[in-house]
Amino acid sequence: MNPFPPAASAIINAAIDDYRLTTPPDQQTPAALTDRIGQYLLSSGYVIRPDVREPA
Repeated sequence: MNPFPPAASAIINAAIDDYRLTTPPDQQTPAALTDRIGQYLLSSGYVIRPDVREPA
């Protein structure tokens, strides 16, 4: 398992703050928040890939 970089945590927190400040509360959804986090991570140079595990 790869360690979670502190910089990624800061980017995720910034995405959450931005989403909550720019999206009216009655329009906020978990899926849209996840999309915003993904956009921030991708634009910061992180690669997003599913955690696929091989069967034992």
